[in-house]
Amino acid sequence: MATVPALTDRTGAERWAEVRDEDGLWGDLRPELLGAVRTILETTMEDELAAQLVAARYERTPWRTDLRNGSYRRSLVTELGAIVDLAVPRRRLVPYRPSFLRRAARRSGSVDAVLRQAFLRGLSVRETARLAETLTGVALSPAAVSRLARELDARVAAFHRRPITFPARYVLLDGLWVSVRSSGRAAKRVVLAAYGIDELGRRELLDYRQAAAESSAEWGRLLGSLIGRGLDPETIVLVTADGADGIAAAVAEAFPAATLQRCWTHRLRNILEALPVAERKACLAGLRAIYRARTRRAAVAAYWRWARIWRDRHPVIVRRLERDLEALLAVFALPEPIRVNLRTTNLIERAFRELRRRLRPIGSLTERRSADRILYGQVLRLNELLARRPLPAFTQES
Repeated sequence: MATVPALTDRTGAERWAEVRDEDGLWGDLRPELLGAVRTILETTMEDELAAQLVAARYERTPWRTDLRNGSYRRSLVTELGAIVDLAVPRRRLVPYRPSFLRRAARRSGSVDAVLRQAFLRGLSVRETARLAETLTGVALSPAAVSRLARELDARVAAFHRRPITFPARYVLLDGLWVSVRSSGRAAKRVVLAAYGIDELGRRELLDYRQAAAESSAEWGRLLGSLIGRGLDPETIVLVTADGADGIAAAVAEAFPAATLQRCWTHRLRNILEALPVAERKACLAGLRAIYRARTRRAAVAAYWRWARIWRDRHPVIVRRLERDLEALLAVFALPEPIRVNLRTTNLIERAFRELRRRLRPIGSLTERRSADRILYGQVLRLNELLARRPLPAFTQES
């Protein structure tokens, strides 16, 4: 029987062959890639001009051949799209003509392959140098590569520090486990994420944070950061999360006026995994009658019908559900049209599912900063999509 090679043993081409919607992924990354290309081209021109002048910016040497004379703006059409207002430096005595600008617009096939590898691996020094040479025919200096990496890291840091102006009324919390390499070894880390919904159904992924575990302290740091940057805890009505005790404690401290809704999807998954396969269908039918009930009173009655059937066979499962019944039914205090969106963390799970699909060809992320750059790019694209798609059920709230 043929064996399937491990993901970490596959070549880049083999990993990319698993991407079903390659055009969709390429389109989603296009704005970030265009920004990276702009930085690479402008940095390369600065290095090339410095070599011609025999002097770096602001450097005075006896060998200087000319002086800088500001810059002008031009557009450049590349395989990725148009780069508007590309800054081209000028020299005073002799016109400076970048040696690569005409070539940069025509190098499409090789640019495609190298851009994917460099960006999705976090633009390492080696990959970025290859990318620059492929684009321009001119190798970037180590200092230029470092400037590019610092610029990308600065964008990520600015996202995590930006003021939170989104008027969230409901918050969904969940974590995504990813593999990140550190000191040559892959280790599991969790990406904690907070997803906000306002009273009109508009949505935004407010922020994310890499952590070693879903502990109360780590969740508290994420929620505390959101509040410190402008999220008003008094406006949060309900927080939906899974059953982890760490989340519950952090939510109680950060949003004392909010109600915690336990995620039905997580709870159903845990219950069904503990049952024999033959019993799952019947048990699931009884559980669905609980969370699909029209009123809280009907949901409680459905619970007792389910509990009478299953208490003798699986007393531990019934006891655990009964212990968390109040938190599982918290959503019934809200108008009926919006309950389906708030009784689970499915909205944020869908975002994670898309992210998993995009991360799959990479395997283990290179390191924490690389992971953060990739997550940052995907979160930007997700928020652009969410801004155009408010939840229609919320317009029926009265």
